[in-house]
Amino acid sequence: MEEEEDDDDEVYSYGGGKGYKANKQKTKKKKEKPTQPQKLVPSDDNFPTDLEEGTTQTELDWLTKRNGALRNVTDQGNRRTCWTIASTRGLSASLVIADRFDPPDANLSALHMLVGLIDKVDTTGGLQNLEHLRSFMINWGAVLEEDCDCPQLALESKKDSSKPKPVLCTNKKKAKQTRTFKVKDLIILKEVDEKELMRLVNLGPVAVTIDVHTAFSTFKGDGIYTGPTNKCRKLDRHMLLVYGYGTDKLTGIHYWRVQNSAGLTWGMNGYGKIVRQISRGTEANKSLFTSVIYPQLLDHYEGQK
Repeated sequence: MEEEEDDDDEVYSYGGGKGYKANKQKTKKKKEKPTQPQKLVPSDDNFPTDLEEGTTQTELDWLTKRNGALRNVTDQGNRRTCWTIASTRGLSASLVIADRFDPPDANLSALHMLVGLIDKVDTTGGLQNLEHLRSFMINWGAVLEEDCDCPQLALESKKDSSKPKPVLCTNKKKAKQTRTFKVKDLIILKEVDEKELMRLVNLGPVAVTIDVHTAFSTFKGDGIYTGPTNKCRKLDRHMLLVYGYGTDKLTGIHYWRVQNSAGLTWGMNGYGKIVRQISRGTEANKSLFTSVIYPQLLDHYEGQK
């Protein structure tokens, strides 16, 4: 399998999940004093500098802005399949926002992605090279959950060679053809420019990758994740969805709104806030995100309005 270059000595694949070992520490949540929301204006010293030119919008939340743009929080468990969840949900959100289909029909199958790339993942479901995902979404695309009859135990074939290789649902003979959602391209930005990310998030939720450290895997509450300490060891890579942004009214810290796939115990009921680059201090502190992934939609999809 082709390996993606990495600055670290160890090679990590995109997976996240709860299979890595992490020392969970209990922390007391500080009670914040209630404040009246104040809208930032360009003349404020703390007005964010990563916004699109000419805009004064400092808050965005696709969870409330567009019904059906985001699905409910899920839990990938010990499987390292975050890439299947974030990529299908990013595509689903793009289709809903572009009015390509209605929200109730926008449940794309993450399992379809896993089975389609079963030869490219490790025994826990981790995908090392995102180019495989790009190729699959261009040539095969996603399918609706209701049309996917891929085996739930698809990863078992990786652990036990005596078991048959799972068959992709679009390869099975059916009475009617399975509706697929391909893309023109899946853009993978390996150099993260948060001004460009801001532009993309204004159009809809976007998948991003982040290095997982203990502080991230055990993150809880409504605070802002500001990154690992120097003593934290990198545990894995992870993909999640950015669905908005905002500014903390008490601290002035600018943050991204994210939806994780680690269940309801992570962050605040599965959602969290991650510090934006402009609030990380010096220019040496790069974005906490390591790549940005988003689809370019086809001009037309079967069954669209």
